[in-house]
Amino acid sequence: MAGTPLKNLRMFENLCGKDFRRVVLTTTMWDEVETDVGERREEQLRSEYWKTMIERGSSVRRFHQNQKSAFDILAPIIDGVNSRSALLLQREVVDLGLQLNQTTMGRVLHSDIRELVSRYQNYMERVRNELKEPTLDPEQREVLMNDYKKVSEQLQRATEEVKKMKISVGDRIQRAAKSPDWLQIFK
Repeated sequence: MAGTPLKNLRMFENLCGKDFRRVVLTTTMWDEVETDVGERREEQLRSEYWKTMIERGSSVRRFHQNQKSAFDILAPIIDGVNSRSALLLQREVVDLGLQLNQTTMGRVLHSDIRELVSRYQNYMERVRNELKEPTLDPEQREVLMNDYKKVSEQLQRATEEVKKMKISVGDRIQRAAKSPDWLQIFK
């Protein structure tokens, strides 16, 4: 697992906090692979990618495309509904009164969007340089111009998202003042 799936997994960890008792990690497609291959893949997931979540209490189940395995997956979730605790995101928004952009998850998203903006800017710079090439034929120029336009629109949307998520200094001071330990900001 690499790239986007791994990034999504890390984001999920930031969403849940340290308590994963209500998380059921589920493997699928057991009907499409040999059992030994599936078991090796599952072990890799357990030992490399899901290790932290399993250590924090999540369970692992196999979905075999039938009703019984579906109920086996859902049973712990249903049993835990009455005794559930809030997700980290819920605690930060409800209990601490944070805005979404001030939460652990919001900060991760903000960082990811800033990274995306940077990649778009670098790509657009490369396209601008390629468009300056005197040997560029009209067809290549049109393709590059279309790419530039698409990326420019994506960059604009991503930049707007970054602006929406920025945390002002005033918000930080206000949040610190509401905290029971507000004097710590002066230490």
